[in-house]
Amino acid sequence: MPSELSRARWAVALLFVANGLGFASWVSRIPAVRDPLGLSEGELGSALLCMAIGALFAFGPTGHGVQRWGARRVTLAVSLVYGLLLALPTLAPNGWWLGLALALFGAANGAMDVAMNALAVEVEQRMGRPIMSSLHGLWSAGGLAGALLGGWLAHQGVWPGWHLAGVGVAAIGVVLLARGWLGAHVGEVHAAEEEAPRWATPEAALAGLGATIFAAFLIEGAMADWSAVYLHGALGTTQAEAALGYSVFAMAMMVMRFAGDRLVVRWGAVPLLRTLNGLAVVALVAALVSGRLAVTLPAFALMGLAIGTVAPLVFSAAAQRSRRGPGQGIAAMATLGYSGFLLGPPVIGWLAQATSLQVALGVLVVLAGAIAALAGHLAPTAVAAVASVDEAPVQRL
Repeated sequence: MPSELSRARWAVALLFVANGLGFASWVSRIPAVRDPLGLSEGELGSALLCMAIGALFAFGPTGHGVQRWGARRVTLAVSLVYGLLLALPTLAPNGWWLGLALALFGAANGAMDVAMNALAVEVEQRMGRPIMSSLHGLWSAGGLAGALLGGWLAHQGVWPGWHLAGVGVAAIGVVLLARGWLGAHVGEVHAAEEEAPRWATPEAALAGLGATIFAAFLIEGAMADWSAVYLHGALGTTQAEAALGYSVFAMAMMVMRFAGDRLVVRWGAVPLLRTLNGLAVVALVAALVSGRLAVTLPAFALMGLAIGTVAPLVFSAAAQRSRRGPGQGIAAMATLGYSGFLLGPPVIGWLAQATSLQVALGVLVVLAGAIAALAGHLAPTAVAAVASVDEAPVQRL
C-alpha cells in the first residue's frame, strides 16, 4: 500500500533526524561537560575514545538482533535506549565515569545506526527506488540543527544536562510516533543463507564495498580534524577563515546526500562516484600545490560532494547482497567505516610529523582515487558475482 510505505518512510526519516540531532547536541556541549570536571586534553580524548569503542562493540550484536528479531523491533528498542542515555554523560562526576557513560551512549548510538539503516534498506526495497542518500542527508540536517541549538543554549547558559534531557525526550517521542507509522510487516525477520560471526566482519565477496567505505570514512575523519589546522597553520588564514574548511566540506556532503537519490537514478552509482572522486583528486592536488585559500575551499567542497553518497550506497548494497542478512551486512560496513573514521586523524598526524601536513593530506588524494577505482563494486551487475543459491544467480539490486 503506498500510504503505508509513505508512513514507513516518514518514520525512518524522523529516526535519522533524531539520531543526528542527538549526536550533534552532545558534541556541541562537550566543553560544558569537560570544564567542571577539569579534564586535560588527553583525559578528554580518552573519554571520547570510549564512545567509539562502545559503538564498535555494538555493531555485531545489533546485526545479530536484526537477523533474529527484525529491523523494526530492534530499531525501536535501541532508539528508545538512545534517547534515555543521551543526558547520561552530563551526570558523570569525573573522567572515569564520563568514559563509562560515553561507552554506553556510544553503544546505543552505534546500535541505532546499524538498526535504522537496516530498516531503511527494507523500506527502500519495498518502495522500489533509492531513498538512502536523502535519509543520510536528513541525518546531516539533524546534526546541523543540533549544533545550532547547542550553540544557542550554551550562549544562554543552559545546563547541558537539561538540554540533552530535553533532546532525549524528543527522541523518545519520535520513537513512539515511528512505532505507530511502521507497519507490522516492515522490518520483519529474514532468513540468512549463512550464519554470521559474533564480530561484524565483512564477507570476502563484500571486500570491495568494505574498502570503499573505509576510504570514505577515513577522508571524513581526516577532514573533520585537520582541515582547519591545515588552513590556519599551513596557509596562514585567520581562525575564522580556517573554520570554513570543514564547514564547506560538511555542507557539500549534506547537499549531495539530498540530491544523491535523483542523481543515482539518472546517472548510476558507478559513473557518479567515479566522476566526482576524479574531480576531487584533481582539485585537491591543485589546492595542495597552490597553497591558496581560493583554490583549497572549492577542493574541500568537491571532496564533500565526492564522498557524500558513499555510505548510503554501500549500506544499501551490503544489506541486499550479504548472505548473513541485511543487519550483518550493514554492521560489517559500519565497523570498517568507523575504523577508518577513527584511524584517519592519527594517520594524518603521524605522516605530518614525519613530513609536513601538506604532504600528509596527499593521502586523501590517494583515497579519493581508490574510491573511483572501486566504484564498480556498486554496479547492479556485481550482484550475480557475489550471490547465488543452488548455482542459480539471484538478482538482489
